[in-house]
Amino acid sequence: MNDLSRLKEEISLPHYAAFIGYALDKKKSTRKSIVMRCGTSDKIIISRRGNIWVYFSPYDDKDNGTIIDFIQHRTQQSIKDIIRELTAWHGGNVELPTQYYTNRDNPPDPARIKRLFNACSLATDHDYLKSRGITEKAFRSPLFAGRVFQDRYKNAVFPHFRSGHVCALELKGAYTGLLARGSEKSLWRSNIKKDDHAMIIAEAPIDALSYHMLHDLKSAFYVATSGGVSPSQLRLIDELLAERPVVETIRLIVDHDKGGDRISERINAHFDTNSFKGQLTRHSPDKRGLDWNNVLMNEMRSP
Repeated sequence: MNDLSRLKEEISLPHYAAFIGYALDKKKSTRKSIVMRCGTSDKIIISRRGNIWVYFSPYDDKDNGTIIDFIQHRTQQSIKDIIRELTAWHGGNVELPTQYYTNRDNPPDPARIKRLFNACSLATDHDYLKSRGITEKAFRSPLFAGRVFQDRYKNAVFPHFRSGHVCALELKGAYTGLLARGSEKSLWRSNIKKDDHAMIIAEAPIDALSYHMLHDLKSAFYVATSGGVSPSQLRLIDELLAERPVVETIRLIVDHDKGGDRISERINAHFDTNSFKGQLTRHSPDKRGLDWNNVLMNEMRSP
């Protein structure tokens, strides 16, 4: 399967449409047909055809197809640019009611994820990580040792665990950026020491590694949500904190964009009603639109 075909299957068109501003029309939607609107100017109807999300516009007979057609019709981007955009997209911080978007077509498959993970090896001299400014010294340091792998296609692999068992694999490569089919997302995390008193929450493992290289915090550990934060992930964060009462600080290192704003708002709202009594702060890049890997790459390019 080539990258274009894989993106058509792996990326949720309803979630992507919601991410760029389309709203669900609950009254018109059914389990088989999702109606979404962008103000009063645009309306699309989305459904599944086999393993692929497809759509059409009732306003324009030529406006139909897959997520690739959806983006191309609205931005006039090239196929190459669309592939680059979708592989870099982490899923945004959007949710749709489960009656309209379920995992019926991609249910959790623990046996498949375990099999894929067993075929991985620890990342070594990794071309993709190197291209993102992440050094081998960083990802093989005691903080991240045993947390970064590679598959046979040389994608970087970031495993998520639940109750000691691997439950999801986030794959990152030059033309790959997705959760492996059968994944049930929890959290990716670094190693944790008994005296770590700060939890650093990132959107992506690459951001966590970048932030570590930029700031080299002591007595801190990292978790990454691999996109928008879900209620189940917030519960896992609560569990981590309950197991580690020495944690005094939570720092959100989310992107400086709308997605990062939403994640920050959701986590802040959660801890407003949570028993955590420590300090909760946000540290995003100064410039709007940047993430911490952008900052790392910019620093590396500076004379």
